[in-house]
Amino acid sequence: MRTIKIRRMMILSAALLLGPILSAGCTRIHDKPAAEVLHLVLAGMAGSDGVSFEGASSLLLDGNPAPEASLFYGGTVSDHNKVSLHTFLPDGGTPQTAAGAGENKLKSSSAAAAAYYTRLEKKNGQWTLLQEDSTASPDNPLPALNPLRQLEELENLEIEVSEEAGAARGTRVLRIELSEPEAGRQLAAELEGQMKAIRPDTSGSEQKETGKEEEALQLLWEKKNNELQQKLKEVSVRTVYYLQVDTKRNLPKRLTCTRRVNDPANQGTTGGGAEEIYLTEVNFYGYR
Repeated sequence: MRTIKIRRMMILSAALLLGPILSAGCTRIHDKPAAEVLHLVLAGMAGSDGVSFEGASSLLLDGNPAPEASLFYGGTVSDHNKVSLHTFLPDGGTPQTAAGAGENKLKSSSAAAAAYYTRLEKKNGQWTLLQEDSTASPDNPLPALNPLRQLEELENLEIEVSEEAGAARGTRVLRIELSEPEAGRQLAAELEGQMKAIRPDTSGSEQKETGKEEEALQLLWEKKNNELQQKLKEVSVRTVYYLQVDTKRNLPKRLTCTRRVNDPANQGTTGGGAEEIYLTEVNFYGYR
């Protein structure tokens, strides 16, 4: 009997000693620094089999919405590296959970009627457009809105990560700001990619008139590209992401991005174009 009592006391003592240690370990998981939480979330997203998402994007020019640039979209991720995206109307009968604070402004847009569909697959570290199953038009905005690519980018950009106070229970909200040079490089890469997509193909011209037309288009493209490069040197760019994290599963719930582009040369001019604000938001649900 005495032996049993001694064993019980030893077990109880061990429990009393281990209890605070285990509790402290759980607390540390929730109290990890914001940058480490971001790394864990990105790793968790990469390991997820699939997820559905809905999003919205809009553009403000000097504080005024540009309806032609407003877009609602949705899609799915499957097999870790395949993404399907499609546009839809904000009032077409599908519940809209991704419009966020800009929902009322975006609903006034008639441009959302433009229909696009895109399928992407990651091959050799690059996201590849599957042309046979996609809207292959150069003005298709969906490839740039691939939420997996947006999250992956954060791993390699120059960023400062902090945490926002007042997050809902069971979540943390990370504030991720790009350095100003990095924000400029990111914008330049995106715009240069768009310019490359619409560059005229001047190879294989057989008819003289057709050749002249293509040459004129090439000259026009070069002019616009030079203007773009000059403008990129003049503007200042500030880009901030907010990532809402499900702390139970260490997976994203919502990702928003605000990019402010200011052109000091046009500051104060009539009709100005002094500031452009590009807003995107995507909500994730139905993890598999």
